[in-house]
Amino acid sequence: MTVKHFNDLAYTEIGEENSETILFLHAKLLDKWIWKRQKEDYDKYFKGFHCIFLDLPNHGDSISEEEFSIDKSSIEISEFINHIIGIKDIGMINIVALGIGGSIAIEILNENPQMIGNLILSSPEITDYREIESESVANGLAKAQSEYLNEKPDIFITKAYLRYFGISKEHYNDMERILDRSLREERKITYESLNYTIPESLKDKKNIIEKEDVLITYGTKEDLNCTKSAIDLKNIFPNAKLVEIIRGNHLWNIIDHDLFNTIISNFIRSNHIQDNSRMNILE
Repeated sequence: MTVKHFNDLAYTEIGEENSETILFLHAKLLDKWIWKRQKEDYDKYFKGFHCIFLDLPNHGDSISEEEFSIDKSSIEISEFINHIIGIKDIGMINIVALGIGGSIAIEILNENPQMIGNLILSSPEITDYREIESESVANGLAKAQSEYLNEKPDIFITKAYLRYFGISKEHYNDMERILDRSLREERKITYESLNYTIPESLKDKKNIIEKEDVLITYGTKEDLNCTKSAIDLKNIFPNAKLVEIIRGNHLWNIIDHDLFNTIISNFIRSNHIQDNSRMNILE
């Protein structure tokens, strides 16, 4: 697929002849390659949709001279969504988001709820309070990395990332792209991800928090923060559907892509979730 650009944002797309649009937002430190199984299965699951696979700011081909932030990213991506809505002459788009992509989607929803139809948040990362950046966990991890991992060869670091995300070595070349990012930039992105808090203003917007076309998922093999984040989000969005993926991890869209694609496609098409032995529908 040809990489296209809107301002500083890079993206690829498939099915652009269709009106109804799905915007896919990836997890932190990665980029649009993580949606390769969704692209490959387009004809089976997403035919009839216009699917856009976007690189978040400061990720992949979305080059920026400014520091990454969730606030800045939500503004830039809102402008992109408005652009798509305009050229397609449609009312709104659907969003499928992983990790920090979900945090950005929540910010967009808070400021521009009219832009978003179905919202799928997988493996969300939110917290109750924001750390001081210099004393944050992300800062400590970056220091440890600079003292230890920088002494290791690139192949060791890449394999460590593969293990962290729980994906196979066939994605080695894709994962290598993380190494092109400076330690300072990686620390900033990680800090933003681990310290995202739900806007207080959102909790007072009844028309948004009672939104029914919201799906929240998390995997049983993820860290406890993702589990807590998913449950906390369900408490904020009482009409949302909450689904636990058995043995699912942060990138289950790659590992168990048939299940992921089935759930996402059915939810966007009809807000229906068919029960399956590999998941628990909690609400």
